[in-house]
Amino acid sequence: MKKFPALSATSWLTTKTVFSQVFAILLFAIQAPVLGPRAFGLISVVMVFVGFCEVVLVEAAAEALISIREIEASHFDTMNTVIVLVSTVCGIIVFVGATAAAHLYGDAQLAPILRWLAILPVISSLGVAPTAATKREMQFQPLALRSITSMFAGGVVGLVLTLTGYGVWALVWQALVTRLIATVVLWMAVPLRLRFGFSRTRFVDLLKFVLPTLLSRTMSWGSNQFPRLVFGFFWGVTELGLFGLAARLCDIVLEIALVPRYAVARVELRQFADDPHGLQDAARQLLINMSAVAFPLCVGGAAVIPTLFHVWLGEQWYGGIVPAELMLLTGVPFVTLYSSGAVLLALNRQSAEALMSVVQTVITVIVVLVFAPLGLLPATAAFAARLPLLLPLAARLVRDRCSVPIGLLFASQRPAFIAATIMGVVVTVLRWGCEPLMPSIFLLPLLVVVGATVYGTAMRVLVPDFVRQVSARFGLR
Repeated sequence: MKKFPALSATSWLTTKTVFSQVFAILLFAIQAPVLGPRAFGLISVVMVFVGFCEVVLVEAAAEALISIREIEASHFDTMNTVIVLVSTVCGIIVFVGATAAAHLYGDAQLAPILRWLAILPVISSLGVAPTAATKREMQFQPLALRSITSMFAGGVVGLVLTLTGYGVWALVWQALVTRLIATVVLWMAVPLRLRFGFSRTRFVDLLKFVLPTLLSRTMSWGSNQFPRLVFGFFWGVTELGLFGLAARLCDIVLEIALVPRYAVARVELRQFADDPHGLQDAARQLLINMSAVAFPLCVGGAAVIPTLFHVWLGEQWYGGIVPAELMLLTGVPFVTLYSSGAVLLALNRQSAEALMSVVQTVITVIVVLVFAPLGLLPATAAFAARLPLLLPLAARLVRDRCSVPIGLLFASQRPAFIAATIMGVVVTVLRWGCEPLMPSIFLLPLLVVVGATVYGTAMRVLVPDFVRQVSARFGLR
């Protein structure tokens, strides 16, 4: 932490996220043509079963440790004990149920993969305490180093195994090595000691925050992972791999543009708990920053996806072009949802955030069950269209529980939305006109440069003060 004092919390998270996503893209660029959609579809199904323990339980536990105002070492010890025990039980359930899952999806290879990856929840649970401790202190360097180191090591293992013919097992060992190194590095980077113990009083303290957050995370997990369960059942693992790629591209944008700011704002905005005007100003700035980065990536990405697929992937992946375009556009409503969640959690409105997640999950389940039998494209279109339905609820909750006006919520995003829309139209028209005239490998950088130029110009016209601030921050004029 002391070696890089100039980097802020957001900068550390952004550095980590950019490295992780760029590295993942480069790794996928090599693995995808070799392994094909089926391998990624298999891992996608496996991570549905493993992910509940690894994501929902672990995140809820960390969130509880962050939310407690006055924390003691016994809180960490109690959480270590509880989360490891619960994760172990979940891992055993996954291990025992592996054969049944393989029969359900009609693919025998699922069973051994599930058994090997059943250990992931336990490994991830061991990182809850140091993760919460670093976030509480706004010290995001250990988290960044953890992610960068573990992803690089796991990626190298996965790449070597891919190129030496291990097939889907390259992805299995990649996941195992990544999680294991992430946990070890994080404990080495923080002053906490790994200890176990149990205090009934501390457990009750934690439970007040765990329960609503657990509900919220379960609903979020369900809205993201339930579709994979159902889609895989109806379509098979190959088409699920195509949908998984589309969802992954959207996740990359969210991880780069929204997650770092969300993670910092969720803690940083707590200082405005008794200052409504200060909270409104901070929320406005959060929305401006999020939309200014997310909207061009989403809209511009959707515009260049066809060219990108032709340069990057083989014909076996072309069925994922339209789903990828649709999924990228979901990043636009996610700006409102992420910023609303950050504000609600910062003011300890966990029940309101949980309500938003419950509604999202209910809508998702209905959409998936109705449209999954219709095939990849109709189901993806309906899945992407569900998010705008949540915006009125998010806006009302933030207004009623946090005194942030609805007009502020959407007006702050308007300039970036207009600029990104203009850019998307220009890039799409240019792509249509140039595709017959030049190879995709030359067209792709042209589209990126034109898109960036158009977006930058539009933003200078619409929000010149913001552009000047950003330029000054990076030493530009």
